[in-house]
Formats: sequence, C-alpha cells, structure tokens
Amino acid sequence: MATTSLYPRRRMAFLLGGCAGCLDAVGYLTFGLFVANMTGNTVLLGVFTGHAEWGAAGRALLVLVTFFAGAILSAVVMRRRRRLAEVLGTETVFLLAAAAVWVIARPHPPTALPQAAALPIIALLGAAMGMQGSAVRQVGEYRLSTTYVTGNLISLAVDAAGLFAEKIDGARGGTPARTGQGAPILFAVWASYLAGALVGGTAQYAAGFGAALLPTAVIAVLAGWDLRQHPAPG
Repeated sequence: MATTSLYPRRRMAFLLGGCAGCLDAVGYLTFGLFVANMTGNTVLLGVFTGHAEWGAAGRALLVLVTFFAGAILSAVVMRRRRRLAEVLGTETVFLLAAAAVWVIARPHPPTALPQAAALPIIALLGAAMGMQGSAVRQVGEYRLSTTYVTGNLISLAVDAAGLFAEKIDGARGGTPARTGQGAPILFAVWASYLAGALVGGTAQYAAGFGAALLPTAVIAVLAGWDLRQHPAPG
C-alpha cells in the first residue's frame, strides 16, 4: 500500500500558490488567457463568443477542457496512490513539455510565439494547473486553493468576522470560540499568489514564455521534496 501523503505542509502550499500566480501572469500576458483561474476563462469564453471571436473563444474553451481533464487525472492518482509527489511530478512533466514546444517553435526574437505552438502549450498548462488544483485543496484541517484565491479571500473574511465576534464575546464576558486559526495560511497563499504574479509579469516582459521555467523548477523541487518525505514502500 502506498504511503499516505494527502495534505501538503504550509510552506508547500505557500510555494505552490506563488507558482500558480506566476504561471497565470505568464499565460495571460502570452496568450490572453489564465491558466489557473477558470472563473476568468469562463468569462472570457462568454465575451469572445459574444463578439464572434471564434479563435480566442476556442483557446478559452481549450484551457477549460484541459484544466478539467487534468483535475480528473489528479483525482484518480490521489485516490489510487494518495501521493502528492506523483501529481506534482506529472505536473512538472506537462510544464516541461510546454516549454519544449516553446523552445522548438519560437522564432526570433525569442519573445514571439507562433500561433501554431500556442494550442498545445495552452493545453499542457491547463492540464498542469488542473492537476495541482485538484490535488492541493487542504492544508491540515483548512480548506484552501493554490490555483485561485477567491475562495481563500472569502474564507479569510469569514475568519476575520469570527475573530471580531470573539473580541465582542470576550468583552461581554462570554466564552469565545476558537476561530480564525486558518487565517495565516489563507493570507499567506493569497500573498504568495500575488507575489508570483508580480514575478511572472516582470519575467515575462524580459523572457516571454521562458518565464514559465521558474515556477516549473520550483514545482519539480517540491515533487522531489515530497517524495523524500514520503518514500514509496519497498
């Protein structure tokens, strides 16, 4: 039976949030699409379709479909093997494959990318982020996401309201409940996502899609780290 490694440690969730923010920024600046935020892509699909921009609508639909497929693949792996290392390793392979397509297809200057190479890269990025989003949904007892931050911000707001209510109950002599324990990790993942987007946006300006290699390297390191922490049974 495989060694159970369902939930990542906080530092892993923090780093994965930064990777997703970086890839989202690179994907948006390169293709005009998000590769981790499917809410945004759903809106873009509606806008492009409404404006009869069929090529752009097709790309938005492609990333939605591949994200969903990647999430299914990740769920199957986690159900059968229950190992984050295998999901993160497969995600790394997808990201490296996307980088390989970019290296082979890019003309000069290196920041330009032909449209023929865009579709497989978009598909690989969507699948990679779908895998991460499906596998990493909880840290300890706290539910969160490392590929989008809307839910994290809502949970953070609920925790903040709970802490405020505790202060009032304490002032009135009541017994405060233990709430707000997940606020630090929720805020940290949001902040790392923002920082990743900042890094990705800056790096994409200088290196084009090559900026995606930075989060790819981080995810590969995290996969190796998790494998060392939870080695397969002999």
